[in-house]
Amino acid sequence: MRYHDTTMIYLKLILAIIVRTIADVSFKAAVHRLDFDSFSTLGTNVKRLVQSPFLWMGGAFGVVNVILWTSCLETFDLSYAYPFLSLSYITIMISGKVFFGETLDWHKMVGICFIGLGACALFLG
Repeated sequence: MRYHDTTMIYLKLILAIIVRTIADVSFKAAVHRLDFDSFSTLGTNVKRLVQSPFLWMGGAFGVVNVILWTSCLETFDLSYAYPFLSLSYITIMISGKVFFGETLDWHKMVGICFIGLGACALFLG
Protein backbone atom coordinates (compact mmCIF):
# COMPACT_ATOMS: atom_id res chain seq x y z
CA MET A 1 0.00 0.00 0.00
CA ARG A 2 1.34 3.45 -0.89
CA TYR A 3 1.91 6.18 1.70
CA HIS A 4 -0.91 8.29 0.25
CA ASP A 5 -3.38 5.39 0.51
CA THR A 6 -2.40 4.72 4.13
CA THR A 7 -2.77 8.39 5.02
CA MET A 8 -6.24 8.54 3.47
CA ILE A 9 -7.33 5.42 5.35
CA TYR A 10 -6.29 6.90 8.71
CA LEU A 11 -7.82 10.27 7.84
CA LYS A 12 -11.12 8.45 7.35
CA LEU A 13 -10.87 7.01 10.87
CA ILE A 14 -9.96 10.42 12.33
CA LEU A 15 -12.85 12.01 10.45
CA ALA A 16 -15.19 9.36 11.90
CA ILE A 17 -14.06 10.38 15.40
CA ILE A 18 -14.62 14.08 14.64
CA VAL A 19 -18.04 13.49 13.10
CA ARG A 20 -19.12 11.33 16.05
CA THR A 21 -18.02 14.06 18.43
CA ILE A 22 -19.98 16.70 16.53
CA ALA A 23 -23.08 14.48 16.54
CA ASP A 24 -22.92 13.84 20.29
CA VAL A 25 -22.18 17.48 21.14
CA SER A 26 -25.09 18.55 18.94
CA PHE A 27 -27.46 16.21 20.77
CA LYS A 28 -26.21 17.57 24.09
CA ALA A 29 -26.78 21.13 22.86
CA ALA A 30 -30.32 20.20 21.83
CA VAL A 31 -31.25 19.09 25.36
CA HIS A 32 -28.90 21.37 27.31
CA ARG A 33 -31.56 23.75 28.64
CA LEU A 34 -34.49 21.34 28.74
CA ASP A 35 -35.91 19.84 31.92
CA PHE A 36 -37.39 16.38 31.49
CA ASP A 37 -37.73 15.83 35.25
CA SER A 38 -41.33 17.01 35.33
CA PHE A 39 -44.12 15.24 33.50
CA SER A 40 -46.08 18.50 33.29
CA THR A 41 -43.42 20.10 31.03
CA LEU A 42 -42.90 17.03 28.85
CA GLY A 43 -44.98 18.32 25.90
CA THR A 44 -43.28 21.72 25.93
CA ASN A 45 -39.83 20.16 26.14
CA VAL A 46 -40.50 17.70 23.32
CA LYS A 47 -41.76 20.57 21.16
CA ARG A 48 -38.65 22.63 21.92
CA LEU A 49 -36.45 19.61 21.26
CA VAL A 50 -38.01 18.88 17.87
CA GLN A 51 -37.64 22.54 16.92
CA SER A 52 -33.98 22.64 17.94
CA PRO A 53 -31.58 22.87 14.99
CA PHE A 54 -29.04 21.04 17.13
CA LEU A 55 -31.23 17.93 17.20
CA TRP A 56 -31.40 17.87 13.42
CA MET A 57 -27.71 18.67 13.09
CA GLY A 58 -26.91 15.79 15.45
CA GLY A 59 -29.12 13.48 13.41
CA ALA A 60 -27.48 14.52 10.15
CA PHE A 61 -23.99 14.04 11.57
CA GLY A 62 -25.16 10.72 13.02
CA VAL A 63 -26.08 9.52 9.53
CA VAL A 64 -22.71 10.69 8.19
CA ASN A 65 -21.06 8.91 11.11
CA VAL A 66 -22.75 5.61 10.22
CA ILE A 67 -21.53 5.91 6.64
CA LEU A 68 -17.98 6.79 7.68
CA TRP A 69 -17.91 4.12 10.37
CA THR A 70 -19.04 1.34 8.06
CA SER A 71 -16.39 2.48 5.61
CA CYS A 72 -13.79 2.27 8.40
CA LEU A 73 -14.96 -1.20 9.37
CA GLU A 74 -14.48 -2.28 5.77
CA THR A 75 -10.81 -1.32 6.11
CA PHE A 76 -9.87 -2.08 9.73
CA ASP A 77 -10.25 -5.09 12.00
CA LEU A 78 -12.85 -4.65 14.74
CA SER A 79 -10.12 -5.22 17.31
CA TYR A 80 -8.35 -2.11 15.98
CA ALA A 81 -11.19 0.17 14.92
CA TYR A 82 -13.29 0.10 18.08
CA PRO A 83 -10.48 0.85 20.53
CA PHE A 84 -9.26 3.62 18.21
CA LEU A 85 -12.79 5.04 18.11
CA SER A 86 -12.55 5.33 21.89
CA LEU A 87 -10.60 8.52 21.21
CA SER A 88 -14.01 10.06 20.61
CA TYR A 89 -14.63 9.73 24.38
CA ILE A 90 -11.70 12.10 24.89
CA THR A 91 -12.92 14.61 22.32
CA ILE A 92 -16.45 14.44 23.73
CA MET A 93 -15.28 15.02 27.33
CA ILE A 94 -13.15 17.97 26.25
CA SER A 95 -16.05 19.35 24.19
CA GLY A 96 -18.29 19.06 27.25
CA LYS A 97 -15.83 21.17 29.20
CA VAL A 98 -15.41 23.76 26.43
CA PHE A 99 -19.02 24.14 25.30
CA PHE A 100 -21.06 23.30 28.41
CA GLY A 101 -18.73 24.07 31.32
CA GLU A 102 -18.70 20.44 32.48
CA THR A 103 -16.03 19.41 34.95
CA LEU A 104 -12.91 17.50 34.09
CA ASP A 105 -11.86 16.22 37.50
CA TRP A 106 -8.79 14.09 38.07
CA HIS A 107 -10.75 10.84 37.61
CA LYS A 108 -11.75 11.89 34.11
CA MET A 109 -8.22 13.09 33.35
CA VAL A 110 -6.81 9.70 34.38
CA GLY A 111 -9.40 8.03 32.15
CA ILE A 112 -8.43 10.30 29.26
CA CYS A 113 -4.77 9.35 29.75
CA PHE A 114 -5.54 5.62 29.76
CA ILE A 115 -7.73 5.88 26.67
CA GLY A 116 -5.02 7.86 24.90
CA LEU A 117 -2.30 5.41 25.91
CA GLY A 118 -4.41 2.47 24.74
CA ALA A 119 -5.01 4.07 21.36
CA CYS A 120 -1.30 4.88 21.02
CA ALA A 121 -0.39 1.29 21.87
CA LEU A 122 -2.69 0.05 19.10
CA PHE A 123 -1.42 2.62 16.61
CA LEU A 124 2.23 1.85 17.29
CA GLY A 125 1.71 -1.91 17.63
